[in-house]
Amino acid sequence: MLRANIQKSGLLKEMIKPLLQLSWVQEGVAWIKFSAKALWELPRAFRYWRETLRQMYIMGNQALPLVILASVFVSMVLALEWSKKLEPFGAKLMVGRIVGISVIREIGPMVTGLMVAGRTGAKIVSEIGNMVLGEQIDALRAFGTDPIGRLIVPRVFASVVVMGPLIIISDALAIIAGWFATVTWMGVDSDFFWLSFKAGILPKDIYVGLIKPPFFGLLIALISAYFGYTIKGGAEGMGRAATRTVMYSSLGVLIMDFILTKIVLAFS
Repeated sequence: MLRANIQKSGLLKEMIKPLLQLSWVQEGVAWIKFSAKALWELPRAFRYWRETLRQMYIMGNQALPLVILASVFVSMVLALEWSKKLEPFGAKLMVGRIVGISVIREIGPMVTGLMVAGRTGAKIVSEIGNMVLGEQIDALRAFGTDPIGRLIVPRVFASVVVMGPLIIISDALAIIAGWFATVTWMGVDSDFFWLSFKAGILPKDIYVGLIKPPFFGLLIALISAYFGYTIKGGAEGMGRAATRTVMYSSLGVLIMDFILTKIVLAFS
């Protein structure tokens, strides 16, 4: 029995070995190890609290205009489209409910995540990448300072925390924009819009909308910090790292949104 188990274990290792030689698998494993170390050292964000607060301020200021503009226009398009589709059925009064639920549960978190992936992700990878290429990371190691705890952790922590205020502002302005579009261009009464909105929103909708953004921020920061930390090849490598950061961060936000939605629906 023991001999058979050993043989099966050896056969499994031989089957997995070619898979582990694939470049994308190796990079995925390296990212998981990097992320695990960054998360393990996350309490160091309080040790370097000045840098953490500075990163929160910078990330929030840089991403806020993009998040507001994207959320506002997506919400207005949603309101106009649904108003037009519901008009033949005499159900335009349901637009407030549709806009509210859609913005709070999906559009707000999704748009915020994608905008932050593009803006903040590019910022983190360029900063860390320039430090690596300029040998500042090696200098920190020479002085006995862990570069992950000193540079990566404050950015990861800031990315997670700043997503909360961003999503609240994004949701509020997107709902107002949806109301404005519906009332101004589709002729829906303002009071009916807000009555429909209040009737359709439940506490669990708000919880779902607030749960997703921190996960998005964590994923974006870990992906962008990894590509910046492992950068090679000078200016060409910087462009390649920035491109991969935005691409993988955006895909990560979409995949994470699907996973969290499935989990929420499974327990609701």
